[in-house]
Amino acid sequence: MVTESNADVVKDEYSRDTNDVVIASSEKDAVPSEPNEVAVVDMCVDDLDCEAHLGFCARRLDSMEEAFRGFFKRNRHGIVLGVKLTLFCAYIAYYIYCVHCRFGDEGSYVLTGITAFFVVKLAVACLQKRKITVSIKPSSWIKNTERLKRIRQVMRYVLYVVALLAICIYIGLDVIRYDPGNLQALSGIAVMILGCFIFSARPSRVNWHPVFWGFILQFVMAIITLRTTPGYNVFKWIGDLVESFVRLSDKGSEFVLGDSFRATKAGFFFETAGVIVFFNSCIFLLDYVGVLEFVILKIGRGLALCLETGPIESVVAAANIFIGLSEAPLLVRPYLPVITKSELHAIMTCGFASISGAFMAMFIKAGAPPTHMLTACLISAPAALAISKLLYPEVQKVDFNKQRNICMRDATSSRTGMQAISDGATFSIKLIATIMVNMMAFVSILNLVDNLLIWLGERAGKEGFTFNYVSSYVFYPLSWVMGISAKDCKQASYIMGLKLLATPFVAYKDLGALIQNRETLEEHIRQNGSWSYSGKNITLEPSNTTLVDGVLEPRTEAILTYAMCGLSAFPAIGFSMGTLIPMSPVRKDDVISLVVTAFVAGNLANFATGAVAGVMYNGK
Repeated sequence: MVTESNADVVKDEYSRDTNDVVIASSEKDAVPSEPNEVAVVDMCVDDLDCEAHLGFCARRLDSMEEAFRGFFKRNRHGIVLGVKLTLFCAYIAYYIYCVHCRFGDEGSYVLTGITAFFVVKLAVACLQKRKITVSIKPSSWIKNTERLKRIRQVMRYVLYVVALLAICIYIGLDVIRYDPGNLQALSGIAVMILGCFIFSARPSRVNWHPVFWGFILQFVMAIITLRTTPGYNVFKWIGDLVESFVRLSDKGSEFVLGDSFRATKAGFFFETAGVIVFFNSCIFLLDYVGVLEFVILKIGRGLALCLETGPIESVVAAANIFIGLSEAPLLVRPYLPVITKSELHAIMTCGFASISGAFMAMFIKAGAPPTHMLTACLISAPAALAISKLLYPEVQKVDFNKQRNICMRDATSSRTGMQAISDGATFSIKLIATIMVNMMAFVSILNLVDNLLIWLGERAGKEGFTFNYVSSYVFYPLSWVMGISAKDCKQASYIMGLKLLATPFVAYKDLGALIQNRETLEEHIRQNGSWSYSGKNITLEPSNTTLVDGVLEPRTEAILTYAMCGLSAFPAIGFSMGTLIPMSPVRKDDVISLVVTAFVAGNLANFATGAVAGVMYNGK
């Protein structure tokens, strides 16, 4: 029997022993020094005889489970192969049934193309896995390197002459013959190239090969999309498909934000936040399955082959078609310390001259023409490389041995498809926040600049001295040389100035409003309604509706869509520096010294793209 006094003694001993146990367990190599100390023993689950407590049914299930686990481990390869073959056969059966039911419509061609792509990719993967290669023993004639060098040199200049003559003949016979006004934009291209050469960092070291073929690629792509009916229809179909794909985000926006996001005055955030989240998740999913890596590396290889640019800068130029200014350099982060200054300049220029897929979706949602938007994203890549190599030519020796085996994905990539979708949605939070706060800041700053200019103008007796007024004169020559008609130059110049100061998001929003004005006016005219100008505004008299700032010609809308398709606004300078310097601190001084030149080159690449569109535009 424990008395009250004995209980206190036991309590004190228990407390002392418990403290000793805690201290011993917290120290890695603690050894009991007292005989009465308690030693801590770690028990493993496997050491417990849990099977003794199982019933008959549980033991039978446990033995079956072990048998199945062992069978799967021994035959894992065969089982996985059988599942893949079953799924492949099921898909082929589905494809044959679909073609049998509805062959000849749009969907059947799309399904056939997708099937052919995956079958070819599967065949290539099987051949690579089995290491099946075809080798041809070169003849002695081919082994003569000096002879090959001379042949390549001759072919190089032959291709220059053939390509230049082909473009000139086509422009003379099919462009100038029917649209003489397009010469206006052609003179703009010549002015930009001459200006870049004069202000180049080293004019004597300019390699004209990437410059020449960069513009040739632009002209070829513009001819296909703007001058040929099949090419235009294909890109229009893809553009409409992208627009329909973008609209799929409305369901998620409606679920989270409610029906208010569809309202006319709901605000830019409500209109575009869902698009960015949805499109970014899709981009991450495509990256997970390997489609994005395949496309980017193939496009990058094609650019490197045509323009003779380095692998790193070519891959970044291709990546900027799909991902943004801050994400594209992540693909080549290990190579940033070893690339030359010209390559670093090209990487920054490509970031300024391009937009990501999420931004393209957002601009389309804001009202930009999807067909022209898609084409502009594609042809901005060669334009950025061409202008970059003209303004900052290569003066160092490029070490191609350190630029081999470029791989986009690493250990930090998503491990499952669901994780990829979640990572894309989570990453878009930063993207949305960055876009929205910058727009809030710069739209407010634009209002401040407007009020300051109005005040300064009033002191001098000039009314209406706003940023719109100043931009309409500052960028007027640039608008004109891109092929914009004189009556639209002032409004187009204001939108271009808005893009530089307040980011392209605000500029495309204004352009989308003007496009909507034109469509409204055309519908009003088809209904035989009367209208009149009231200053710059247009009044639709029967409905007493006012179209603010009037309308632009479709030609002007197309050229502006191409000319503004890049993140080359003043806030992007901070984004570029904030991305590249943390990735490669040793290149901090190079980034700071090159960022302004790259910013100018990115804008000139966009303007050159707009001028090419002005040359090839034929009213579509």
